[in-house]
Amino acid sequence: MAAGNGPDARYEFRAAAEWAEFGAVIDLAYGGHPHSPAHSAVVGALFEPKRSLVACYGGRPCATFAGYALEMTLPGGPVPVAGIGYVAVAPPHRRRGLMRELLRRALTALHEERGEPVAVLHSTEPGIYGRFGFGLASQAVELSVPPEARAFTHEPDGDGLTPEVLSPEDASAAVAAVYDACLPERPGMLRRDAAWQRRAVEDEPASRHGAGRLLCLVASGPDGEPRGYALYRMRPAWQRSRPRYELTVRELFARDAAAYAFVWRALLDTDLTGTVRAQTRPVDDPLLALLDDPRSAAPTLRDQLYARAVDLDRALTARTYSAPVDVVLEVSDAMCPWNAGRWQLTADADGFAECTRTGAAADLALTAREVGAVLLGGGSLVQLAQAGRVAELRPGALRAASAAFRHDPAPFCPMAF
Repeated sequence: MAAGNGPDARYEFRAAAEWAEFGAVIDLAYGGHPHSPAHSAVVGALFEPKRSLVACYGGRPCATFAGYALEMTLPGGPVPVAGIGYVAVAPPHRRRGLMRELLRRALTALHEERGEPVAVLHSTEPGIYGRFGFGLASQAVELSVPPEARAFTHEPDGDGLTPEVLSPEDASAAVAAVYDACLPERPGMLRRDAAWQRRAVEDEPASRHGAGRLLCLVASGPDGEPRGYALYRMRPAWQRSRPRYELTVRELFARDAAAYAFVWRALLDTDLTGTVRAQTRPVDDPLLALLDDPRSAAPTLRDQLYARAVDLDRALTARTYSAPVDVVLEVSDAMCPWNAGRWQLTADADGFAECTRTGAAADLALTAREVGAVLLGGGSLVQLAQAGRVAELRPGALRAASAAFRHDPAPFCPMAF
């Protein structure tokens, strides 16, 4: 059982010294599947010891927390955020409050040091982090396009584009150029340096599950400038002596609509291919509007990125707003009590905001979890209110605030961390 006042005194908490300390804990937490040396080298290159924590029992690590200094697009543009990953507890030490204590220590340190105002993470299980004030900030869809549903509402003219299939290494510069051009458009997008780029194109043989190596299709204009790309792989399959390979898209970005449609058309027309599957796409992916039969793509919705305000005033002013708003929020936050209380949020016609403590009557009442759900512009305050998670205390405040928080296009994070 978790201790009411935190873990007992037998547990020691300290900064992590090196990535190797995480290995045994993560191995046990995920069922005895150790990382390969190649994967450990990739994730180890991203490791930030000063931001990471371990809990120890008898001098040996038994719980882990990896912290990352990231830059992520919020509505209005890229801002620094605190990334969280590899929060794991070895099976013999679960239900003792270790995860809560690791998160509490990390969030408190960010607050006291005036670090990043927003913390973000991906969750292995969706029900874990809501109790710690993290809200579902972005969702994704999985698409599976069968051979009979490949017709577009209109076919791209190509605009002089030329496709080329390269290795991810040879396409690295093209991928970086297109990705960076798309970075400011969607909340949730992460800026990638060389180490994060290596993580994005990692191609560990053990993770291929019978598919071939990772490939990169690059679409370039007449001037040779890359305008779109897709990272994908193919798994062999045959039906009645006919090839029906499964093509799986890991990542796809393009600078413009013509290049976007061109890249998808090239993938859908790849020789030997049966089903084309994209496991992680934005909920408002243009492909759903491009396909003449989107129903057959069987879009399946799932949770993706979770976010929370580290310091509520700084988090709410780190982003811009889609409409002017003047609202008083009454916020409950057990994990970060410095956020609790009433806050007046005002945003002007240009979307820039101020957020200050106030003694005025509250217009909306909500918890830190609901604040996290709308930080990136993906969650709807109206939907949350209809679920009983937000209370409207002043008539009209709910819809005005919901419209101001929402962002188009929807948030999307193309990679885990």
